[in-house]
Amino acid sequence: MKVLFLKDVPGVALGGDIKEVKNGYARNYLIPYNIAVLANNENAKQIEKIKAESEKERIVLMDDLKVVFESIKDLTINIPMLSSQTGKLYGSVGHDIISKTVKEVNNVELEDRYIKLTESIKEHGVYNVRVEISDELNTMIKVIVHDPEQTPEELLLSLNTETEEESTEEVPTAEEESTEEVPTAEEESTEEVPTAEEENTEEKK
Repeated sequence: MKVLFLKDVPGVALGGDIKEVKNGYARNYLIPYNIAVLANNENAKQIEKIKAESEKERIVLMDDLKVVFESIKDLTINIPMLSSQTGKLYGSVGHDIISKTVKEVNNVELEDRYIKLTESIKEHGVYNVRVEISDELNTMIKVIVHDPEQTPEELLLSLNTETEEESTEEVPTAEEESTEEVPTAEEESTEEVPTAEEENTEEKK
Protein backbone atom coordinates (compact mmCIF):
# COMPACT_ATOMS: atom_id res chain seq x y z
CA MET A 1 0.00 0.00 0.00
CA LYS A 2 1.32 3.45 -0.93
CA VAL A 3 1.00 6.12 1.75
CA LEU A 4 1.92 9.77 2.11
CA PHE A 5 3.75 10.43 5.38
CA LEU A 6 2.44 13.46 7.27
CA LYS A 7 5.40 13.53 9.67
CA ASP A 8 8.83 12.02 10.15
CA VAL A 9 9.11 8.40 11.21
CA PRO A 10 12.77 7.75 12.15
CA GLY A 11 14.34 5.09 9.97
CA VAL A 12 11.23 4.84 7.77
CA ALA A 13 10.37 8.12 6.03
CA LEU A 14 10.28 11.90 6.28
CA GLY A 15 7.15 13.99 6.26
CA GLY A 16 6.03 14.47 2.64
CA ASP A 17 7.52 11.19 1.41
CA ILE A 18 5.37 8.69 -0.49
CA LYS A 19 6.36 5.11 0.22
CA GLU A 20 5.09 1.57 -0.22
CA VAL A 21 4.42 -0.09 3.15
CA LYS A 22 2.76 -3.25 4.34
CA ASN A 23 -1.04 -3.12 4.46
CA GLY A 24 -1.20 -4.06 8.15
CA TYR A 25 1.38 -1.43 9.13
CA ALA A 26 -0.61 1.26 7.31
CA ARG A 27 -4.09 0.24 8.51
CA ASN A 28 -3.20 -0.60 12.11
CA TYR A 29 -0.66 2.10 12.87
CA LEU A 30 0.18 4.82 10.34
CA ILE A 31 -3.33 5.85 9.27
CA PRO A 32 -5.17 5.48 12.65
CA TYR A 33 -2.49 7.56 14.42
CA ASN A 34 -2.55 10.25 11.70
CA ILE A 35 1.07 9.60 10.76
CA ALA A 36 0.25 8.93 7.12
CA VAL A 37 -2.65 8.95 4.64
CA LEU A 38 -3.37 7.08 1.46
CA ALA A 39 -1.26 8.38 -1.40
CA ASN A 40 -4.13 9.32 -3.73
CA ASN A 41 -4.28 12.28 -6.11
CA GLU A 42 -6.15 14.48 -3.65
CA ASN A 43 -3.70 13.98 -0.80
CA ALA A 44 -0.71 14.30 -3.11
CA LYS A 45 -1.60 17.98 -3.64
CA GLN A 46 -0.55 18.61 -0.03
CA ILE A 47 2.99 17.27 -0.41
CA GLU A 48 4.81 20.62 -0.53
CA LYS A 49 2.89 21.95 2.46
CA ILE A 50 3.57 18.78 4.46
CA LYS A 51 7.29 18.92 3.60
CA ALA A 52 7.54 22.56 4.73
CA GLU A 53 5.78 21.84 8.05
CA SER A 54 7.89 18.75 8.66
CA GLU A 55 11.07 20.75 8.06
CA LYS A 56 10.01 23.32 10.68
CA GLU A 57 9.26 20.56 13.18
CA ARG A 58 12.62 18.97 12.41
CA ILE A 59 14.48 22.21 13.20
CA VAL A 60 12.63 22.62 16.51
CA LEU A 61 13.33 18.98 17.41
CA MET A 62 17.03 19.32 16.61
CA ASP A 63 17.29 22.41 18.83
CA ASP A 64 15.75 20.40 21.68
CA LEU A 65 18.10 17.50 21.03
CA LYS A 66 21.12 19.82 21.15
CA VAL A 67 20.06 20.84 24.66
CA VAL A 68 19.80 17.16 25.63
CA PHE A 69 23.20 16.44 24.08
CA GLU A 70 24.95 19.25 25.95
CA SER A 71 23.50 18.02 29.24
CA ILE A 72 24.70 14.43 28.80
CA LYS A 73 28.06 15.03 27.10
CA ASP A 74 30.74 13.04 28.97
CA LEU A 75 28.18 12.18 31.66
CA THR A 76 28.80 9.50 34.32
CA ILE A 77 25.83 7.64 35.80
CA ASN A 78 25.79 5.15 38.66
CA ILE A 79 23.41 2.18 38.62
CA PRO A 80 23.18 -0.02 41.76
CA MET A 81 22.27 -3.62 40.94
CA LEU A 82 22.21 -6.81 43.02
CA SER A 83 24.17 -9.80 41.76
CA SER A 84 24.56 -13.49 42.54
CA GLN A 85 27.66 -15.06 44.05
CA THR A 86 28.90 -15.82 40.54
CA GLY A 87 28.93 -12.10 39.78
CA LYS A 88 25.97 -12.17 37.39
CA LEU A 89 23.37 -9.44 37.89
CA TYR A 90 19.83 -10.26 38.96
CA GLY A 91 18.38 -8.92 35.74
CA SER A 92 20.37 -6.74 33.36
CA VAL A 93 21.01 -3.10 32.48
CA GLY A 94 19.52 -2.15 29.11
CA HIS A 95 18.42 0.93 27.21
CA ASP A 96 15.42 1.53 29.48
CA ILE A 97 17.38 1.58 32.75
CA ILE A 98 20.08 3.81 31.27
CA SER A 99 17.56 6.34 29.89
CA LYS A 100 15.63 6.28 33.18
CA THR A 101 18.83 6.95 35.16
CA VAL A 102 19.82 9.78 32.81
CA LYS A 103 16.43 11.40 33.44
CA GLU A 104 16.84 11.04 37.21
CA VAL A 105 20.33 12.56 37.09
CA ASN A 106 19.84 15.33 34.51
CA ASN A 107 16.07 15.62 34.17
CA VAL A 108 16.21 15.17 30.37
CA GLU A 109 14.42 12.67 28.15
CA LEU A 110 16.84 10.48 26.21
CA GLU A 111 15.10 8.14 23.79
CA ASP A 112 16.21 4.51 23.83
CA ARG A 113 17.02 4.59 20.11
CA TYR A 114 19.85 7.07 20.72
CA ILE A 115 21.59 4.70 23.14
CA LYS A 116 23.87 2.42 21.11
CA LEU A 117 24.07 -0.55 23.44
CA THR A 118 24.87 -3.72 21.51
CA GLU A 119 23.85 -6.02 24.37
CA SER A 120 22.53 -5.67 27.92
CA ILE A 121 25.03 -5.27 30.77
CA LYS A 122 24.99 -8.38 32.97
CA GLU A 123 27.91 -7.87 35.38
CA HIS A 124 29.20 -5.19 37.74
CA GLY A 125 31.77 -2.96 36.12
CA VAL A 126 32.48 0.28 34.28
CA TYR A 127 31.12 0.59 30.75
CA ASN A 128 31.48 3.28 28.07
CA VAL A 129 28.17 3.52 26.20
CA ARG A 130 27.80 5.53 23.00
CA VAL A 131 24.90 7.97 22.65
CA GLU A 132 24.34 8.95 19.03
CA ILE A 133 21.63 11.52 18.37
CA SER A 134 22.97 12.41 14.92
CA ASP A 135 26.27 12.27 13.04
CA GLU A 136 27.32 15.53 14.69
CA LEU A 137 25.75 14.90 18.10
CA ASN A 138 27.38 11.81 19.56
CA THR A 139 29.25 11.19 22.79
CA MET A 140 30.22 8.50 25.28
CA ILE A 141 28.64 8.26 28.72
CA LYS A 142 30.23 6.25 31.51
CA VAL A 143 27.91 3.72 33.16
CA ILE A 144 29.10 2.35 36.52
CA VAL A 145 27.10 -0.71 37.57
CA HIS A 146 27.85 -1.52 41.21
CA ASP A 147 26.54 -3.41 44.22
CA PRO A 148 23.99 -1.39 46.27
CA GLU A 149 26.17 -1.91 49.37
CA GLN A 150 29.22 -0.66 47.53
CA THR A 151 29.92 2.90 46.40
CA PRO A 152 31.00 3.53 42.79
CA GLU A 153 34.35 4.74 44.15
CA GLU A 154 34.89 1.43 45.98
CA LEU A 155 34.17 -0.49 42.77
CA LEU A 156 36.67 1.62 40.82
CA LEU A 157 39.29 1.09 43.52
CA SER A 158 38.81 -2.68 43.48
CA LEU A 159 39.03 -2.79 39.68
CA ASN A 160 42.25 -0.74 39.72
CA THR A 161 43.72 -3.06 42.35
CA GLU A 162 42.91 -6.13 40.23
CA THR A 163 44.51 -4.52 37.18
CA GLU A 164 47.70 -3.75 39.11
CA GLU A 165 47.90 -7.32 40.43
CA GLU A 166 47.49 -8.78 36.94
CA SER A 167 50.19 -6.44 35.65
CA THR A 168 52.58 -7.56 38.41
CA GLU A 169 51.97 -11.25 37.66
CA GLU A 170 52.47 -10.96 33.91
CA VAL A 171 55.65 -8.84 33.76
CA PRO A 172 58.88 -10.53 35.01
CA THR A 173 61.31 -8.41 37.00
CA ALA A 174 64.65 -7.32 35.56
CA GLU A 175 66.37 -9.75 37.90
CA GLU A 176 64.27 -12.70 36.63
CA GLU A 177 64.91 -11.80 33.00
CA SER A 178 68.64 -11.51 33.66
CA THR A 179 68.74 -14.88 35.46
CA GLU A 180 66.83 -16.67 32.68
CA GLU A 181 68.53 -15.25 29.63
CA VAL A 182 72.20 -14.60 30.47
CA PRO A 183 74.53 -17.53 31.30
CA THR A 184 77.28 -16.91 33.81
CA ALA A 185 80.91 -16.43 32.76
CA GLU A 186 81.75 -19.77 34.37
CA GLU A 187 79.10 -21.58 32.26
CA GLU A 188 80.33 -19.95 29.05
CA SER A 189 83.92 -20.87 29.85
CA THR A 190 83.01 -24.45 30.66
CA GLU A 191 80.93 -24.96 27.52
CA GLU A 192 83.07 -23.23 24.91
CA VAL A 193 86.83 -23.51 25.82
CA PRO A 194 88.53 -26.94 25.93
CA THR A 195 91.28 -27.44 28.50
CA ALA A 196 94.99 -27.60 27.53
CA GLU A 197 95.03 -31.29 28.45
CA GLU A 198 92.17 -32.02 26.01
CA GLU A 199 93.95 -30.12 23.21
CA ASN A 200 97.22 -32.06 23.73
CA THR A 201 95.39 -35.38 23.77
CA GLU A 202 93.65 -34.61 20.48
CA GLU A 203 96.91 -33.51 18.77
CA LYS A 204 98.74 -36.67 19.79
CA LYS A 205 95.98 -38.77 18.28
